[in-house]
Amino acid sequence: MDVKEVFPEFSAILSEDAIVELAKEYGVEDKRKRKLAVVPFFWLMVLSAIESAPRGCLSKLVAFFSASFSLIYPCDQVKGLSRMALSKKLSGTNWMFFRGVYNRLLTCYINSLEPDERFFFARFKDCFAVDGSVIRLNKTLEKVFKSTSKSQAALKLNAKFSVRNLVLTKLQVTEGKRHDSRFRFITKASNILYLFDRGYWNFTRFKKIVEAKSFFVSRLKKSCDPLIVTVSDLKWAHLVGKRLSQITKALKDMNELDVKVQLAKSKNSQFKTDLRLVGILHEGKWRFYVTNIFDAIFTPQVIYELYSKRWTIEIFFQRHQAYYKAIAHIHEEQERHHGGNLLSAYLLSPC
Repeated sequence: MDVKEVFPEFSAILSEDAIVELAKEYGVEDKRKRKLAVVPFFWLMVLSAIESAPRGCLSKLVAFFSASFSLIYPCDQVKGLSRMALSKKLSGTNWMFFRGVYNRLLTCYINSLEPDERFFFARFKDCFAVDGSVIRLNKTLEKVFKSTSKSQAALKLNAKFSVRNLVLTKLQVTEGKRHDSRFRFITKASNILYLFDRGYWNFTRFKKIVEAKSFFVSRLKKSCDPLIVTVSDLKWAHLVGKRLSQITKALKDMNELDVKVQLAKSKNSQFKTDLRLVGILHEGKWRFYVTNIFDAIFTPQVIYELYSKRWTIEIFFQRHQAYYKAIAHIHEEQERHHGGNLLSAYLLSPC
């Protein structure tokens, strides 16, 4: 994309007054005249993320700023922009400012959608896919971003992605060894559908979703052996009181399973809510899913198709992998603190 071509389209979506308002809200407004004011700084950060040239260090960012400033502001000039000046600007800009801009744009986008654009997820207020991705970093950053492997550095990206609106709503960047289960994505809002894999399997999380009167679909964790307490069809009545591991022979004559279960084995467990276990025989292998959706119109096949929509977040990660790798090449001590701002700016870009 050409910076000069896309800037008019970008600036039409987000006015200069709106940027100044958000900058003031997040404490990054210009209190005195500066070489690089907050509005052009914001746009140059966003536009730098759509460049196809290699990125990842302040020198390249300074070069881009110097070359592009006159293209988007032909009547003004920025002279003598140094790495130190840009480093100070980055350090003085709270990444929450970029998140605030993103949330403002996200709200406008969602409000502009027509009901029929929200496809079959209309049953829910919203549907979120949750997942994580690990990015390997330069070894020099091992003390800051610890990995699960020794003598390696890595950062963990956990994301909450609206499947219905096709937008990222939350991103958390932590050290690589941090477990997915520590990512907090559940809100008190009701009638929300969460789709997540076994890395987020947690009884406390299930309980919070149920108590919020929301819903979830998750793959069954391999170590979990649920107890069948109720069946949806009398022909499966003989399965009641048995655990999943005990009905292997019965599954040979079935193509799908739909039963109500108890997950916890301990009698003292704090989570005793009945959940629904559905199974689909797919390409000769059983795939089991746990959910608290009991509505009969959500057949096992529909539950399977709902969960399959979680892969939209995988596509999101793959699409942005190139830029993550660019961030991974930030080496210098003063530069590594700016990764959050670089990533925030990139997520506001259209690439």
